[in-house]
Amino acid sequence: MGLIENDAGTTITNGYVPSYKYPQRYLGQARPIRIVMVGAGVTGIAAVKLYKDVFPQREVEFVIYEKNDDITGTWLENRYPGCACDVPAHAYSYSWEGNPRWSRVYVEALELYDYYKGRAAKYGIQEFVKLNHRVESTTWDNEAGKWVVNITDLKTGESFRDEAELFINGAGFLNNWKWPEIPGLHDYKGKLLHSARWDDSYDFKDKTLAIIGSGSSAIQIVPQLQPVVKHMTSINRSKTWITPEFAAEFAPEGRAAFFSEIQKDNWEKNKDEYLKYRKSVESTMNNFFPMQFKNSDSQKAAYENFQKTMKERLGYNEDLISKLVPEFEVGCRRITPGHGYLEALASHNVTVRNDNIERVTAEGLKMADGSIIAVDALICATGFDTSYRPNFPVIGFNGDLRDIWKDEPKAYFSLAAAGIPNYFIMSGPNFPLANGCLIPCLETNIKFAFAAAKKIQYDGIKWLSPKQDAVDDYQEYKDSIMEDLVWTGSCASWYKNGKRDGKVWGPYSGSSLHYLELMSTPRWEDFDIEYLARNRYDFLGNGRTRRELEGGDLAYYVQEPGAGLSQESS
Repeated sequence: MGLIENDAGTTITNGYVPSYKYPQRYLGQARPIRIVMVGAGVTGIAAVKLYKDVFPQREVEFVIYEKNDDITGTWLENRYPGCACDVPAHAYSYSWEGNPRWSRVYVEALELYDYYKGRAAKYGIQEFVKLNHRVESTTWDNEAGKWVVNITDLKTGESFRDEAELFINGAGFLNNWKWPEIPGLHDYKGKLLHSARWDDSYDFKDKTLAIIGSGSSAIQIVPQLQPVVKHMTSINRSKTWITPEFAAEFAPEGRAAFFSEIQKDNWEKNKDEYLKYRKSVESTMNNFFPMQFKNSDSQKAAYENFQKTMKERLGYNEDLISKLVPEFEVGCRRITPGHGYLEALASHNVTVRNDNIERVTAEGLKMADGSIIAVDALICATGFDTSYRPNFPVIGFNGDLRDIWKDEPKAYFSLAAAGIPNYFIMSGPNFPLANGCLIPCLETNIKFAFAAAKKIQYDGIKWLSPKQDAVDDYQEYKDSIMEDLVWTGSCASWYKNGKRDGKVWGPYSGSSLHYLELMSTPRWEDFDIEYLARNRYDFLGNGRTRRELEGGDLAYYVQEPGAGLSQESS
């Protein structure tokens, strides 16, 4: 009698396949799984709240590894002078819970830290997060159907491994700060600082300094330090649109717009009035996407208005106008409402240069024209690694995602990658980071990952990952619509890998509302799926349901208009 094993692992005897035997469990009986997440920032904190909503019986294990000794991510790490939220704080709260006691419209880093720290305590994050734990690598074990995660306890130096059916990378897109690649940078003997690793103990009073960068961090730092230093040299290698405050109609006094105690008390007591205010702010933030189309009327109007106001704020100084006012489309690079920035650059104790740095010396900067700028302090406001490659090896079916995305990060709607099973990215490539509301889009990423977890848990699935052709089709669509959006304009930007003609992998290819609607219902038809059993319908079990076996309303679907009998719906 010949024995053969087929691809499904079923033994065939003389060409006969034994009949399938159903399992002894009911339909909807969940299997235990574990989720590992990296990062306890704004997204990680939200994940704890949503985890409790989605898995109220704790039938799924959940742990978050955080490399820092505290939570909140961005608002813990970024404490440079002037660090604040660009958008109104009431549009930078979780969708399910605002904060009626924000001190002002545009709040600073410490207040944001306190708020999110408070939300984390309320949601009980301490039960799930392990601080001072750095993920070193994660590898998919297909035989076990699990991620093998290698972790270092940064306090003890000990390494260990964890395993999970699903892995969520919530490290964030502006997390891995980096020094600029300038020869001799670490030969400098003065005070060297990076905007993402600030030293509050250094006194800038009467010092000479140079600041490299013209992005959002530099734009917030410059007006804070200009009044106290002896002299500042600002190296503006790229032009940036400096705009009025976002949703400025809610802050007529700009950054000085504080809320009174009477107003905060009223919002706290009158929930309907507060909700109306929150929705009005959020609606305004979601109503500027038409400006992102290159030839739209709103784009043309913004170009004219912002150019005019920038020239005014520079005192019509032609030298500064030539160095600072962009000619490219508004929004091609990140637009920033720079409160006091242009006025600071036009001050008597500031020199603006836009020529190249040849190298850093022990005393300061040697410029391409041979001149030396000697300074007491050198600030690098040069940002982060924006390649979207993970900070650690993520090894799936086709190797390390860092290698796969070496030249271009191609994601499935920002949150997953082909060939990387049961892996979800929070705010990955082409996420709505400049498209309208931000926080709800982070929330929908978490919800999508948890929906995948439930599908894996209840439908007998070993793994799922987006099909390569689904990823390719989205990339084709995205590249097509981007041709009409400002991000493919005539500037060089990190949105497109620092190039003028690169593909856009920063913002999403539509409005934030477009993204929320798209992601609200997972398109599982876009995913490759492997089941735990040979028969994909193994999850149907023994033909019974939980209601039948454990008690419940066996006529839950029967309704009668006007009847007062309570109806069980689950």
